[in-house]
Amino acid sequence: MKNQADIARAQELERRIRVYEEMEKNDEWPGALRAADYIAIILMTLVLVIGCYLWGY
Repeated sequence: MKNQADIARAQELERRIRVYEEMEKNDEWPGALRAADYIAIILMTLVLVIGCYLWGY
């Protein structure tokens, strides 16, 4: 026997599934990193590591 909380949880789960399916169809993933983002992260890391090395040298 399902209570009100179980019904609400099931409806919320179905809503979330629909949202994710729609995002997947439209290829929209907010916050997803692209290749340029990864390159920028790598470059900033290298600058930080090299800078700290030279500063301590």
